[in-house]
Amino acid sequence: MAAIWYSILAMLIGTYILLDGYDVGAGMSYLLFADTEEEKQKVSNSISSMWDANEVWLITFIGLAMAIFPKYAQILFDNFGGYILLFLLFLLLKTLSFNLMWVFKDRVKIKKYLGYLFGFLNLMLVIFISLIFANILRGLFLEDHATRLLFVSQHFSPFSKQVGFFDWFTLLATSMIFIGILIHGLGWIVLKNKGAFNRKLKKIIQRLALIEVILILLFLAAWYFLHPNVFHNYWTYPFLFFFPIVAFISLIGLIGIRTYPGENKAFLLSTNLIIFSWFSIMFAIYPNFIMPLGTSRLTAFNAGFDDPNRFFIEWWLLVIGALLLGYSIVVHKYMKGELNK
Repeated sequence: MAAIWYSILAMLIGTYILLDGYDVGAGMSYLLFADTEEEKQKVSNSISSMWDANEVWLITFIGLAMAIFPKYAQILFDNFGGYILLFLLFLLLKTLSFNLMWVFKDRVKIKKYLGYLFGFLNLMLVIFISLIFANILRGLFLEDHATRLLFVSQHFSPFSKQVGFFDWFTLLATSMIFIGILIHGLGWIVLKNKGAFNRKLKKIIQRLALIEVILILLFLAAWYFLHPNVFHNYWTYPFLFFFPIVAFISLIGLIGIRTYPGENKAFLLSTNLIIFSWFSIMFAIYPNFIMPLGTSRLTAFNAGFDDPNRFFIEWWLLVIGALLLGYSIVVHKYMKGELNK
């Protein structure tokens, strides 16, 4: 049962990255690649057509982590609590700034500055979520007497026992995750538009994909250097190689995106890249929640799941989740289509 709940949490956070990834990825392009007012408008229109409740997946993940794996939630908030709260604040401000852009659409100067703010907040959101995941992949010293996570590593050394939110590994991993999300967002904009702007973005996607190949290879080498057993699950179950192979093929496909007909290939390939990369990482770190740098480990089986004082809360949550899923399916079935005027 612990493995099932581990999978559910992984699915929730993975779904959030997939769905909100092209939201914030596209939002970054407002600041980075949209030069003219027409291009900025195309980015805004692309984002406005998306579902604006992807954060539900993130909040659900946090709530379930606290209920099902309390030790994991405690370590997560002890080390990243301030950064998570700052991330949530940026989410709130991002939504507010985007809505204000539509409110002041006729006030050119106000809309311009709100647009800069909107792009900056999306940029910071991607940086923060990338840094948090980079730290999880790098690992922490999980012993009771372990030194707390610093903001910046004092030595930038993989052998230091004073690891920081910023160090050589997290900067490398953050760059890799950042570019992956950016490609995903650009793919969404290409899907929703046509013309010269799409040709411009496809050229950018092609260049970013080439950089991403290099970053992934460097990341894998660095990860293996820090954790020589990180690929143990793959050696034990070779069929798991299917997932990183598909992810890498999707990335290589993005390099040739300018030669493909149609406007949906970039988004389909970036979606495959996100999904199969996420599965690949989860299979690599399982059953760990956070990669260990010391002797202690935090896994699905020692993170508080079997606490007898919890009155089988995981079973109740599973039943409630199934009922909510069934309710959602019924509602969407009967509410789909156009509304009667």
